[in-house]
Amino acid sequence: MAAGNTHKGIRRTSNQDAIFMDDSQGIWIVADGMGGHNAGEIAANIICKYLPTEIKQPSQTVTNAILKVHNQIQTASRQHTLYAGMGSTMILAVQQQQHLQIYWSGDCRAYLYTAGKLRLVSKDHSLIQKLKDDNIIDDQAAAKHPQRHLVTSCLGGSLAQPVIDNITLILGLNDLLLLCSDGLYNELNLQDMQAIISEKKASETRVNELIKQANQLGGKDNISAILIAHR
Repeated sequence: MAAGNTHKGIRRTSNQDAIFMDDSQGIWIVADGMGGHNAGEIAANIICKYLPTEIKQPSQTVTNAILKVHNQIQTASRQHTLYAGMGSTMILAVQQQQHLQIYWSGDCRAYLYTAGKLRLVSKDHSLIQKLKDDNIIDDQAAAKHPQRHLVTSCLGGSLAQPVIDNITLILGLNDLLLLCSDGLYNELNLQDMQAIISEKKASETRVNELIKQANQLGGKDNISAILIAHR
């Protein structure tokens, strides 16, 4: 019931994003790694490899599963010099009966498409978001701010404990949930994404079109997207 893809973009030499999809278990992840020497790729892949397993452990909350993986990334960064300080932002959707639980740390995003409209339902953990919340800058200034890529939370990195937010959604029959990395929404605005997602095409086709257009508009970063439909 989901389609997803990841692409290195046209400016980067490697892809430090990673995605995970398991429709049968109802788990979907987008992770956007950070760190030199491809350490970000390692961090993102640790999330996609181990977080699904931790989530499935009985008597463990999803938040605790995320914290375990956070600690795992930090342990790996201490054990390998080239991975020092590595981290990854991430967004996760977990199906729990009729509900979708969304968890995130950093600036990977979730958008809900319902009644013909696409809207942002997550809130970035970033310097720019804090400046906007404090009414210091507006959207126009945010788009050009020199520190617009600075996140205030991630898994791994130097934080003792990351910020983890979550929301609960119910997907209607014709609703869609988009999970994506900043490489997508930094190139495509909300209207661009809505136009593509609203097309009556296969989800895989729409995901690939999102990535294609992001590359055509610059493709300055790695680009990842998962589109989840009603199950």
